[in-house]
Amino acid sequence: MNSSLVLAQSDTVEVRQLSLNSELDHFAARVVGNKVFYSHNLTTKRGRPIKDKYAGFVYGIYEGELNSEGEIINGKPIVKTELGQFNMSAATYSKDGRFMYFTSNQTGKGANKLKGIDTYNLLIRRAEYVEGKGWTNFETLPFCKPNNNFAHPALSPDGNTLYFISDIRGTKGKSDLYKVTVNNHQTYGEVTKLSEVINSSRTEIFPFVSSDNVLYFTSNRRYGKGGLDIYSYDLNSKDPEQKPISLDAPINSPGDDFSFFLNEDLTSGYLSSRRLKGAGGDDLYYFTGF
Repeated sequence: MNSSLVLAQSDTVEVRQLSLNSELDHFAARVVGNKVFYSHNLTTKRGRPIKDKYAGFVYGIYEGELNSEGEIINGKPIVKTELGQFNMSAATYSKDGRFMYFTSNQTGKGANKLKGIDTYNLLIRRAEYVEGKGWTNFETLPFCKPNNNFAHPALSPDGNTLYFISDIRGTKGKSDLYKVTVNNHQTYGEVTKLSEVINSSRTEIFPFVSSDNVLYFTSNRRYGKGGLDIYSYDLNSKDPEQKPISLDAPINSPGDDFSFFLNEDLTSGYLSSRRLKGAGGDDLYYFTGF
């Protein structure tokens, strides 16, 4: 399939739907070296999406190659040593590609503020890439408690801070943005909530920090352009009056836009969206001229 959608904004930004999109979900693309990783439904041999006991989709992480037009080609599930079908999505990677942090689920039930029922809450796990083995040495981060959700990890450019979302006590909306220090990908500091300027009374999800230390995140706060919108906040700024900025169209649309990623060139990248004329479900889009 090759249904491309091109929109123009400010005579510079172009957003193009990727050819790999289908009626299933494709989201959270992240470029690491010459590879690109993304989240996609786990499927049966007949191509039907697998669901858990709560009728929720189960996702896996796939890797592919990039062509000159930003398309993701030759996609396939990552190689991992941990057996079984368990949820893996919305991942972040160290610059050298050795460590991956990803969203998964607790193995035991816990109270779920996001859904209002007892479910297998979200947690963050870390894995290490070992040549010849694939992804191995899986560990759950020590601060992930079973009665709360911890998800959507994002490493800072220097790899020393991990941003994520949670609904722990003190959360203002359904989920807020938090961070911890990372020590050589082995130990972690105290969980710290980001400022009340960044967090809102609504929902914050999918943080990402660009190479110039700008925080991009998704929120459904008031006065947005659609259901979910992508916002930016300069972490280097000393301006006490700074507030998050909603990105202009065509990055944001009247639909749901989320999981923003900006390449190191700071002009191109990927976003996920459920917008008009999409292929169905969550779709991946490539943008240039940012």
